[in-house]
Amino acid sequence: MKKTIRIVYRIFDDHEEKHYVMSSLTHKRLENLFEKYKGKKEKVYAKEFIAFLHKHDPKTEEVEVKDFYF
Repeated sequence: MKKTIRIVYRIFDDHEEKHYVMSSLTHKRLENLFEKYKGKKEKVYAKEFIAFLHKHDPKTEEVEVKDFYF
């Protein structure tokens, strides 16, 4: 059985906020979907884009990343 690899992407939206998204989409596919999503929008916001991605990969989710020091 093939295991699905999920990648964490760091994205910045037009609020200049950093978001982390985990998805099984490839980088190239993510770029293509972003261009399709962006279309004629003046601003792109992470929460809306993540909802759009969820339609193409139902397991796409925003994740919280924290530093861990030991």
